[in-house]
Amino acid sequence: MASLSTLTRSQFEQASKALIDKHTHHSTDFPLNATILKGWSWTEHPTVPSLGYMFRTALLQYRTPSRDNDLVEEDGLESGDVVDPAVARDASPGFLTCGQSIAFSPTFQVPVFYFTVHDSRGSPLSLEEIMNTHLLRHQSLPETQVTSFALVQPDALFPLLSQGDHPTLGTPSWFIHPCGTANAISELIREKNTERIPEVDNNKSLDWLETWFMMLGSIVEL
Repeated sequence: MASLSTLTRSQFEQASKALIDKHTHHSTDFPLNATILKGWSWTEHPTVPSLGYMFRTALLQYRTPSRDNDLVEEDGLESGDVVDPAVARDASPGFLTCGQSIAFSPTFQVPVFYFTVHDSRGSPLSLEEIMNTHLLRHQSLPETQVTSFALVQPDALFPLLSQGDHPTLGTPSWFIHPCGTANAISELIREKNTERIPEVDNNKSLDWLETWFMMLGSIVEL
């Protein structure tokens, strides 16, 4: 039994698959931009059970045009579009490829948003360069400090954004630190008058995950 502020790993997997099905095959009245829940797929670990994660690929552009990355709209593609990885590889040099994952944190018992951003040559972007893309909502980050390895808020115990290995892939990724997630979700769910999440109740687990996406969407331009 999980509290209203967290999920178990099995709840996360059930809710993820239910969310993918709901927002892929059915019309919904979800209050956020529909793009935030589109294009996700469930990926299993090749050898270890229960280490699956959600994944999708999106295209980004710089906020300020650079020497080789002018803002473009080509072949019907725009910044923020969720695309097949093959489409991302063939996209204009003006686009950046953002691999986005949602994996479960056994330590914090919540989902965590991981991402990578590469240019058209396959080179990873620095955090300073990432901050110059449309991925993060700058209006939600008014007092953060950018270093080479983290996005830090004054007096915070943990950085808002930092770098580490993807828990399933083992590859270097940026991630939104989950330290404050449980408390934030608890407050949001209380506002929605949800008291507890039974371990096998897919509907309430799905509601929890959609609430988590609402919180993530306040920071990340999904």
